[in-house]
Amino acid sequence: MKSIILAIDAGSSSIRCTGYEYHGATQYRHSQTAEPWPIGDDIADLRGDGSSEPLVSALEGISHTIPMATVVPNTGYIRIHKVLAAIDECIDEILRKCQSMPTSSYQIVAIGFSTFVMNFVGVDIRGDPVGEVATLSYACNREDAVKKCEELKNNLGPEKLEALYQRTGAPVHVSYALPQLLAFYSNEKNRSIAKRINRWQTISSICLQRWSGRPQTQMPISYSEASWTGMLNFRTCSWDDEIVQLVETCNGVVQYTVEDEDEEDDDIDLFPPLVDFDAALPFLRGGIAKYNDDGSMNCYWERWPELRASTVNLFFGVGDGAAANIGSKCGAYSSSGSGSHRIAVTIGTSAAARVCLPLSMSPSSDEDGSSILVPPGLFCYRVHRDLIMLGGALTDGGSVVEWARSLLNLQSTESFDACLEQVSEIYKNNCISPGSSSSLPSGVTMVPFLSGERSTGFRGGAKACISGMTRETTSVDIMYASLESVVMRLGFVLKLIKEVCSSQRVEGNKSSQNVLVASGNALERNTLWRQMLADCSSMDVVIDGDSSEGTSRGVALLMAGSLQQAGIGISMARCRGIDEPLVIASKTKANAAAEEHWKTAISAQSSLIDAIATTWNDA
Repeated sequence: MKSIILAIDAGSSSIRCTGYEYHGATQYRHSQTAEPWPIGDDIADLRGDGSSEPLVSALEGISHTIPMATVVPNTGYIRIHKVLAAIDECIDEILRKCQSMPTSSYQIVAIGFSTFVMNFVGVDIRGDPVGEVATLSYACNREDAVKKCEELKNNLGPEKLEALYQRTGAPVHVSYALPQLLAFYSNEKNRSIAKRINRWQTISSICLQRWSGRPQTQMPISYSEASWTGMLNFRTCSWDDEIVQLVETCNGVVQYTVEDEDEEDDDIDLFPPLVDFDAALPFLRGGIAKYNDDGSMNCYWERWPELRASTVNLFFGVGDGAAANIGSKCGAYSSSGSGSHRIAVTIGTSAAARVCLPLSMSPSSDEDGSSILVPPGLFCYRVHRDLIMLGGALTDGGSVVEWARSLLNLQSTESFDACLEQVSEIYKNNCISPGSSSSLPSGVTMVPFLSGERSTGFRGGAKACISGMTRETTSVDIMYASLESVVMRLGFVLKLIKEVCSSQRVEGNKSSQNVLVASGNALERNTLWRQMLADCSSMDVVIDGDSSEGTSRGVALLMAGSLQQAGIGISMARCRGIDEPLVIASKTKANAAAEEHWKTAISAQSSLIDAIATTWNDA
């Protein structure tokens, strides 16, 4: 009988559900006196039975995608009701497709999520969203939130800001929850809706609350999703006390929070409990319930009879970046012992570079014995209780090229491909050929902050800019500058990541070349972009041949790893990560001849940013 895992990927541009076959159902055979499950760096035997078969494999034809813009640009508001409906619809369709298989030939064993992060949703006492205006996301660049962010920075001062950064792994920035929450509660127009908010939840936990029939239960959220809000102490896996106090004592919260005259306890508690993604809460194991906790019928009992089975396990959500790292085989420290790292680089609509590092949660920040310090410009998020992820993100990645394509009227495939071909020739002839000039071939420099800036400056109110245009500037020059601008911002992120990776090498190990593992449609399809990235970072760029749809694959792997560990009686906390060999489908080697060009280009972009930053709202 096939054991099937359903992986839901709630992204910024689509909702997807994919079915994976779980190959770990054959439990590892050992007795209580046997040697424990291998927990070192080398976890090549994923199933524990001597097989090299992966834990999961995608089921052909068992996938469904609903394209949709889940987040409103600039405001960052989440189209929450449409998102929840789309998730349910995806599961409807997946279960319908599974019905093409004989009923006796399969069983659903797990359902889990990756979600765009951050996402935070105000819900009422029954766990229902109160409205779009009471939603927060990473895409927020509203003026009121930007101003609140600047006010917050001025009030806290440099020392407190740095201490906060090292606890949460996130700077005070408009893309995180704190300034958005303060802006929301300080707005008089939000008074009526703020009164209805009982808690702030995440998309995945709202789904679990509904499906499990627990509308009156305060559903936890995962460490991973909480970490992306910028409010989690990533070292202790608890809400940061100072941030919670800042929110719960602000005038708007005290004034607008629901008041109950019969309630003696006046404490405000806006944030849900925290657990790991695979927390085995009783109502999330053993299938969905027939009745809700108030005695009413659970509508999902009739809608999804396949999920009534006792084999079904529901998992909390993880951040899409964390899932993407795991799914693209960048979730574990090098098993070779060389101290090298696989750094995941993704360019889709946005862009990011991330590396996973082992770090178990500590009872308190004071007892955290790690030497990891978060360098200015990067973030550090919790993946699960034993793993963190260090990196940086750009709100605009592939969206920069799509913007340029629309602006330059290159909508047809033929015209766009012809433009890219000319850009490629310019780069090859002027930048990476022996004896090539170090000057900028187009003379045009771009700052790609079309939707604001996250890494590495985290400056609120940042705007895009193109400089150096003349009468001779062509569409090819603009497209060249667009591609180059994103690469350079990622280059800054990668430079910082490499420095941290070097500091984390095991003493005695020789320095080893790190490798970039590329994913995302924009990067996978564009060979020029991969060459630029390799040259700018001085690291080879590879595409793995069997980790397509890395985000949903990562969700499936995390669930499968947890199921496998539970099956053999060993905690997932003792496993550093899922370490899989790369299957190289494409490799782009860094070209040393381009070094001088990138130094010149980076200097030009940095100077331009310094010059225009004073014109931004939060310079």
